[in-house]
Order: sequence, then structure tokens, then C-alpha cells
Amino acid sequence: MLLGSRKKRTLVTKALFFLLVVGSYFVSILVCSGARMTTITTTTTMPPPSSPTPLTMAYSPELPTVPPQVCTEATSTISPLGRLRSAMRDISYVQKNVLDAFIIFYTDEHLSEEPSADERRLEYFSGWDGPGTAVVLADGEAAVWVPAGDVRRARAVLSCAWNVLDADNPSQTSVAEWIIKYAPRNARIGADSRLTSINQWQMLLGSLQREGMSLLAMSTLLDQLWNEELDPEKRRPEVNRVVAKLHNSSYTGMTWRQKVDLVRNELRLIGVDAMVVTALDEVAWLLNIRGRDLPYAPLLKAFVVVSVRELRVYAPAGKLSMPVREALAVYNCFPNSNNCTRVKDYSDIYADLRKATESKILIPTEGTFQRGASAAIAQIIPLAKRLFQPSPILYFKAQKNQAEVMGMHKAHLRDAVAMCTVLSYLEVVGKSGLNELTVATKVDITRGTQAGYVSQSMQTRVAFGPSGAEPEYKATAATSRRIFPNSTIVIQSGGQYYEGTTAVTRTLHYGSPTREERRAYTTVLRSLCALATLQTPSTLPAAHTDPVARAPLWAARQDYAPPTGYGMGAALNRKEDPVVIDYRQDINLHTFREGYFITSEPAWYEAGKFGAKLGNVLEVLPRAGGYLGFREATLIPYEYKLIDRNLLTEYEIKWLNEYNERIRKTVGPELKDQGLTDVYYWMMNKTVPIESPRAKKNNPNSAPSYTCRLEIIIVLAAFALSYY
Repeated sequence: MLLGSRKKRTLVTKALFFLLVVGSYFVSILVCSGARMTTITTTTTMPPPSSPTPLTMAYSPELPTVPPQVCTEATSTISPLGRLRSAMRDISYVQKNVLDAFIIFYTDEHLSEEPSADERRLEYFSGWDGPGTAVVLADGEAAVWVPAGDVRRARAVLSCAWNVLDADNPSQTSVAEWIIKYAPRNARIGADSRLTSINQWQMLLGSLQREGMSLLAMSTLLDQLWNEELDPEKRRPEVNRVVAKLHNSSYTGMTWRQKVDLVRNELRLIGVDAMVVTALDEVAWLLNIRGRDLPYAPLLKAFVVVSVRELRVYAPAGKLSMPVREALAVYNCFPNSNNCTRVKDYSDIYADLRKATESKILIPTEGTFQRGASAAIAQIIPLAKRLFQPSPILYFKAQKNQAEVMGMHKAHLRDAVAMCTVLSYLEVVGKSGLNELTVATKVDITRGTQAGYVSQSMQTRVAFGPSGAEPEYKATAATSRRIFPNSTIVIQSGGQYYEGTTAVTRTLHYGSPTREERRAYTTVLRSLCALATLQTPSTLPAAHTDPVARAPLWAARQDYAPPTGYGMGAALNRKEDPVVIDYRQDINLHTFREGYFITSEPAWYEAGKFGAKLGNVLEVLPRAGGYLGFREATLIPYEYKLIDRNLLTEYEIKWLNEYNERIRKTVGPELKDQGLTDVYYWMMNKTVPIESPRAKKNNPNSAPSYTCRLEIIIVLAAFALSYY
């Protein structure tokens, strides 16, 4: 009975619970439905009005409208941009050629990569200090085209008067397309033909003429406006007055006469009577002189005409010192002399080329870094006398002779001492409130203490953390980041010495790097090793070696936009033709030659986080069987803590240890000779041989293996004793 009653109570309880759940479900439906209905239908009961109230529309006064913002820079008549617009319509400036637009180029008459301060017309009129091309409409807008890596900085720097476009993006409007779109029909476009290549000029001219527009060469308008500037902060800088000097014969290996004979022989083979030398590094190489007219290269602004009968130098007054004139035999130049140099005024080059007596004149065409002769130079030569071809000097200059090779070695040794000194110092004070600009300044000052130092070979660039993930990042007072021990620091720099030119990139870390940072750095190091240890047939184009360098990064699904490397001059330009290491090249397919110096600069960019980049200068050396190989001219240690040995192969570890041993044997004695004992020990610590982790595992006599066996014996003994 008792058991039966318990079962009944259990059944009743389950039934009540079931009814409760079902009832709750229906109640919730009713409540929710009622709530929804109430929300819709409920009204508030109001007492009846005492008198009928007519329905009227409530009046709301309109809010005052905010006037559109006006860009004062775009409408100003006293700014450089405003003065240019006024001058384009003023016949006192443009004579009868009233203009609808004007194109402003970045460079100088020699199409230099880094023009001097007094040649930066684009910066004066726009405020943009980097490379680019600008277009100003007389009535309308203004735009500037900059490289892809500079777009972000340009938009932050330039005023509201300027539209910034990506010059490297084919999907964006080009200069010619923008003019055609915004300039009036039959517009007249002005530009300085001295400041652009003949190829670029012809492309612009063809595009504009097809739309009924004209392109006019106007070489004085921009300079006239800049020279009239009254604002002291914007006034045109004075021209550099430093005179050119002779380059020491122990660094050149050849006299200027021998070099001129080489060029003349080449001209005879080509079938021309003369050539115009417009590139400043070619002028300096040919005449064995150096100047100070460019910010990052020891070059003199001058033109040279080499003919089979004479040599003519067009230089600014007072720029050739008496020793230079004597060495060039300027004072022994008689009417029928062939073995001397005639010096003429810089601006006479155009008039002389117009009336040149030579029947055929070689006009240099552009390469990868060297842009050839300007449109003004090319167009002033009579059409029947023009022959467009790469300059033969380009190849002579790139292949260093024994004296130039020795000079490059000496320059890189001095640069190694300077960089070891500054890197050891920064490691000590790395947590002491440094920022990107102060680190760059310290690098420049330290390099300047070395004997034979002339100038920087590039603007020193320091990028910390997320800034290092931007390939073209340049720190400014507004963007300079403070250095902390929680990310990588990329330092790119270089020096000009009497003996040669250097460039180096190192990535540092002042704290404990993450696994991701070590992986990135080690992969970049492997890319550096891949090219440095490559042996290639002498007939293989330099551009085709690029995939070898990028392979370790591609395996990690990484890549970088800039070329892996390029040629380097000997106390000349930091970048020189003819070779470039870039797999995307389909035109420049020049091969390596013994005596070339090239750069290798792989990188890993982790967007928004950090960057890892390494850069060395390599010397091209002959190998057996018609092959070529490379050897590092740069001798500066890597960051030991960023190297993950587990990611390196035995071959790569061997290469790294041999490189470190070269640093010890070559740089170590020089550090001691200069009394830099503390730097010497820093260098020794950074170049400690790396032992392969796989070698440890495979060595039965290694300490870890012995320890492991001992631990196993102890465990087994304890296990056995537990039974007794």
C-alpha cells in the first residue's frame, strides 16, 4: 500500500509539473500578445476642452546653415601657389603664351634623384619635399603625384589646396588624364623642359595634342617667381659655392685622359662624333673630380661634351679650382689641341648644342635610376644629328677597377667602425627616452667622426614598431616615435667617404623579441644569405636572381614592393645603373660583371606591428667555369637575440659563422687601433659562433644528451626501488 501511494504521488507530481509548464507557455503568449496590442491601441483619457481648439501646424524656426569651409591656401594670391596662378595669366611673365595649367617637376637639369635645396621648385610651390609631379590649373584645382610609399605622408603634410594621387597606381588618373579632364578645351599647358626626360615629355605632348591641347616649354617662369619671393622663410636658398676638387688618383685607378680615350673609342664603334654627358656621376667619374652640389653625393653640377676632337666642360663660374683646371689642361688649350679641356659657362650648353658642328651626337637615354638627357637638351640638338642610346660611361663606371675596389673596402671598414660604435652605444641607452630622430642624429654624428668621411649617402631613416612596417617611412618632428624595448627598430643609413660609398640596414631590438619578430628577422636573414651565397652564370640577367633572394620570404607568404638590390657607385651615387635586382623587370636585363658592387635589401613588413629589414653591399667576384659569386663588403654584426637558430639550415649557419669571423678579423683590429675597446668587446659578443641545434641532437657526447640519459636512469632506479 505504501509503495502504491508513493507511485501515485510521483505520477501526480509529474502531471502537475507538466500542466505548470504548459500553462506558463500559454500565459506567456497571451501576455506578450496583450502587451503588443496595448502598445498599439492604448490611449490616454483627457478631460474635454472647454472650447474647440483649431488644429494648427507647430512653427519651428530653421537652424542656421553652416557655410562650407573655404580653403584659404587655394584662394590666396600671395602664397607661391597663388602667385603662380596669377603669373600664368600675366603677359609680363608669360609674354603672349597665357597658360591654363602648369606642370611642376621635382628634379634639376641633370634629372638627379636628390636635387639640391635651390633646385626644389616642387617643394617651394606645393610644400612637398619628396619626389613627385604637380599640376596647377590657372582657374581650378591643383594636384600632386607621389610614389606609393609617400602617399600617406603627402596627404598629412600638404594643405587643402592639393589633391594627392598615387603615381604608381595604374588605376588612378595620370598627369595627362587629369589635365584633359579638368583643363578647358584647347588649353595651353606650360612646363620646364629642362627638368624632365625626353621620353616623359614626348608622352605628355602626345596625350595632350590628341585632345587639342598644347604643351609649351617655359624654363624661366618658376625660377623668376621663386627669385622674387620676399618671405625670408620661403626665399630661394643660395647656390652652393664649394668648388670642385680633384679625386685622389689612388682611388680612381685611371687618369681622366685614359677615361676620355675609352669613351672616344666607344663613340667610334657606335658611329658618332660626340656625346653629351648629363648625369652628374658620369661627369665626376670621367673628369676624376668631386663636388658638393648635391645633398647625398659628392658631385659637381656640370655638363660635358666629349667629341673625337675636343672635350668641353660647362660649369658655373668659379666652381673649378685652379688645381682642377691645371689637371684638366685647361690652360694649355690652343685652337687645334685635342688633348685638353675647354671650360665654358654652364648655360652655354644649349646654344653650343644648337650650332654644334658634329654630324652625329649621342644623347643618353634613361635607365632604371639614371634618367638620361633632359627634353631641353635633346630638343636643342638638330633632329638629323640625334642618336638616342644608353651612355657608354654607365658601364665603364659600374665596373670598378682594382683601385676603386680597394677604396670601397676601406670605406666599408670605416663605416663598420662607425656603425659598431653607434650600435653599441644605442644598446646601452636604448631605454633612455630616445626617439627616431635622435637615433638618426646619433648615427650621422658618429659616422662623421671617421677619417675620410664626406657626407651621408642617403637620408638616415629610423623606424620603430609600426613605423618599420612602412617601406618608405621618414620620421618627422610630428611623427617621430619614442623608442621602447617592446618592438623592432629599423635603421637605414649610408656614408660617402673619399674612398667609396656605403649603405647598410640593420634591425635591432632593445628588449625581449617575440616569437613572431624572431621568425620575421630570421627569414629576412635567410634571404640575405640566399643571394650572398649564390653562384650564377655570367650570362644570367641580374633581375633573374631576385626570386632566389625572395624565396625564403615567399615560403612564409611574405613579400616586399621595392627591388631587392641595385648597383652602387664608388664615391658617387648610392644607386647606379645598369643592374637592378627585381623580378618584375622586363626591360633592364643587364648581367652582373666582375667588379660591380650591388646592394641586397630583403625585408618583412608586418602591417601595423613591426618591420624587419637587413641590407648589405655585395662585391661581384669571379668563380670557376665562367660563373660569378658575391662577397659582403658590409661588415656589421646582426642582432643576435633576433636570430632563431631552429629556422636556419646547416648551410646558413655556416655562412653566418664565416661572416662573423670575417668581422672579427677585419673590423676587430681597426677598433683596437682607434682605441675603441668597449666597442671591440661589444662586436665580439655579437659575433659569437652559432651552434646548430641539430648538431647537438645528433652528437652522442653532447651535454644535453648525457643529462637526458642521466635523468632516465634516475627515474628507472626510483621506480625499481619502489618495489623493495
